[in-house]
Amino acid sequence: MKAEWNDAPDYVRRRPRKGAVAWLIPGLIGTAIMLAALQMVSSAFLKGTAQGIVDKRIQPKPAPVAEISRAQPASAKDWDRVVNEVAARGATPQPKPAQPLADPIETRPTKQTVFNDSNYAPQGAHNVMPAVSTYQSQETQTPRNKQEIIVVGKETRLRDFCPFREGSIERRNCRMSVDLNGR
Repeated sequence: MKAEWNDAPDYVRRRPRKGAVAWLIPGLIGTAIMLAALQMVSSAFLKGTAQGIVDKRIQPKPAPVAEISRAQPASAKDWDRVVNEVAARGATPQPKPAQPLADPIETRPTKQTVFNDSNYAPQGAHNVMPAVSTYQSQETQTPRNKQEIIVVGKETRLRDFCPFREGSIERRNCRMSVDLNGR
């Protein structure tokens, strides 16, 4: 069944032509959105850059080297309290160790600072695994029986019997045309 363009309804035949106004409005909207996005990104970037420059220029105030304060008059100290504290500290017995301490220099390991042949002390390797007898040599392992693979039957197809040499166009065409009805 063939139909002519004259038989088609008007809404199918009519192709609306888009004027300049139809393209102008979406273009203006897209441009406004893009400019707003660029303005926001650039203001955020410039704010970070300007803040970084300001932070570099502001130097922290140095800590005071010494604090100056007025001395208290000697009469302000409570000498009785100071004497009582010192007497209390001196009156408390200091705990004495049960064993006399050995020379602290001998107990503390010394750090070697001079390296030469006379003071060399070998320390051994750091990356050594403990000796565990988990390894079995090839002689102690029992040899596994090799299994033979036996092909019971190989599928032979009719198209494998094409008489042309391997890789030739004639063989390809022969294999293509054999058994077309059976596939």
